[in-house]
Amino acid sequence: MSLRTRFLSLLALRWLATGLLMPVSLLLPLERGLTVAEVGLAMAAQGVVVIVLEVPSGALSDAWGRRPVFVASALLAITAYAVTFLAQSLAAFAVAWAISGVFRALDSGPLESWFVDAENARGAAHEVPRGLAAAGGVISASIAAGSLASAGLLWLAPWGTEATLAAPYLVAIGVVLVQVLCAWLLMDPVRAEAAPTLGAWRETLVTGVKVAFGRRLRLLSAAMALVGVSVAALELMMPVRLEEFAADASDAASTLGVVSSVAWGLAALGAAVTTRALRLVGPAFLAPVLFVVEGLGLLAMAAAGGVGVLVAGYWLCYLVHTSSGAMYNSLVHDRVSDAQRGTALSVASMAFLGAGAAGGVTLGALADEAGASASLVVGGTLMVLAALMVVGAVRPRQR
Repeated sequence: MSLRTRFLSLLALRWLATGLLMPVSLLLPLERGLTVAEVGLAMAAQGVVVIVLEVPSGALSDAWGRRPVFVASALLAITAYAVTFLAQSLAAFAVAWAISGVFRALDSGPLESWFVDAENARGAAHEVPRGLAAAGGVISASIAAGSLASAGLLWLAPWGTEATLAAPYLVAIGVVLVQVLCAWLLMDPVRAEAAPTLGAWRETLVTGVKVAFGRRLRLLSAAMALVGVSVAALELMMPVRLEEFAADASDAASTLGVVSSVAWGLAALGAAVTTRALRLVGPAFLAPVLFVVEGLGLLAMAAAGGVGVLVAGYWLCYLVHTSSGAMYNSLVHDRVSDAQRGTALSVASMAFLGAGAAGGVTLGALADEAGASASLVVGGTLMVLAALMVVGAVRPRQR
């Protein structure tokens, strides 16, 4: 089995479990008696934990090794899913989401870092951008497949509503167990794996953060913060704008379900096109171009006077979204060594998540005052600005 096939297979298992849970993750706590506000409060535990642990977990991947951290993240995912399956109260769901935060922090870089390390080790660094572009398609297809499988399970299940909504969590636990076994068998260590000492971890963390915020990555990290705000606008304002043209909230929700399913399919298509485009141009060209296209999609959503243009803009964003992230990551990988790779990815992830969380609050307030279109204009403008910052980051290296 080739290196890329092993990488994509593990990636498919990882995101298949996520797709299985997407249709039920909010409905299950509501069915068990939580209010919408309580669900939001419980979910906040995940966001806080991810932001706090994102960079330290990246350093752990650099110091300990990719495979142990990836396997540990999967075991924590199983724990989070089991706690959710049993949860009946706000506190229990908050604990489950907090454990999910630890899992997501640990999971944010080791598999991709392992793939890049292994490609570099065999002298095939030029294959990294195409592999990451293909990964975007696999992620999108896996989420779509998982969501479809979950929907089929919910439709066929003969149990009551609460038990039916919980069933995908058991299936997801089974998928992740397979992921753990496959990871241990397929992720051949590129470097020696040993339990890290506190001193080694601290040294890796400090060095990695210096690299991530240093001259070679400073602009790229700032660009990813802007992208985080823009993606928050995409995710938060689409339902609001759609409701403006719908008969009621229920009609908007059902329409969004279909539109979102198509969007994930387009994301997979965009990743396939990007993989082919890399034969002609590199990620230094594609990353800013794809960011600009996504920005134009957000601006089209802002200007839409009807459902048709709104959905077209939304689909345009999704067509390039996973591909733009893959090309951005390729630029990061090209500027760091194996010893700081996980930390650098975690810094980018923290910039994205932290800015997205803060941007979501700000854009929500702006939407209340000036309308959802104003927030989408801000998101589109920031995405284009992020593209310009990426250009500024790569031009000195090209010279």
